[in-house]
Amino acid sequence: MKRIIFALSIALFLLTSCSEQKKTLTDEILGTWKNTSGFTIQFNSGGTGFIPGVAGEIPDSSFTYTVVDESHIQMNFQGQVFTIEITINDDQLTWKDNLGEVSYTRVK
Repeated sequence: MKRIIFALSIALFLLTSCSEQKKTLTDEILGTWKNTSGFTIQFNSGGTGFIPGVAGEIPDSSFTYTVVDESHIQMNFQGQVFTIEITINDDQLTWKDNLGEVSYTRVK
């Protein structure tokens, strides 16, 4: 009986130590992202976010979002709901919606 428990313990240890846990979109999206035009978007925990405005032209804007699945978020921005396809690879975020595709880099 001790051998079986020992063998199971070793097997469990090997399985947990060898498997790399993949982060979910909920975790990966958090932080501030900047596109090539210099505009940023910030995703906070709890499903809130912030887009800084442009002085004298566009006001700051807050939004809420929900992760729908591993590649889509639903964003509520100024009373309008959008579904956006999100792909994250390391520090690169690709945003696809019905208007096109935009690439962002994580701000560190």
